[in-house]
Amino acid sequence: MKITLAQSINLLSFLKRRVDELQAELLTTHTVTVPKGEMYTPPERTVEQVLTEMAEIQKDVLVLQELINETNMQQTVEWKGERISLIRAIETAKMLRSRVHLYKRLGDTKPREYYGGNVVMETIALFNPSEYKQAAEMLARQVEVLSSRIDKVNYTVEIDVSLASKYLEA
Repeated sequence: MKITLAQSINLLSFLKRRVDELQAELLTTHTVTVPKGEMYTPPERTVEQVLTEMAEIQKDVLVLQELINETNMQQTVEWKGERISLIRAIETAKMLRSRVHLYKRLGDTKPREYYGGNVVMETIALFNPSEYKQAAEMLARQVEVLSSRIDKVNYTVEIDVSLASKYLEA
């Protein structure tokens, strides 16, 4: 079954959440506490059934993650005058977002700030905060451009994911 790269990423996220849910189910149903000698109603599914389903989904996660990674290495986007792999573009966008966050924090720094009790202390910025505020705005615009190029690939490139029909078809 052919699905877009974006759909495969959503499917991967769903499968990982499902594994987490199965782990939680396992931890809540692997024992029963009852008064000694009393009868009990066992959970609907056995530990073995839950573990079997979890192992199958984890196997599918590995296959799907590998397909996504291969596609991310093969597909490219234009960035700063060159073609870079989608995986590099994704990591670049993450780094730029982190830098935007850092620059915004630097930009919010007061050039001079006084505090204290008996002794008045002064905190002095060793840089120009307004420059970092402007840099954050410029960098944020750049990361949005890169993100939109990544999204374009994610929503247009299709990959063959044979296991998708197991989860996506009604």
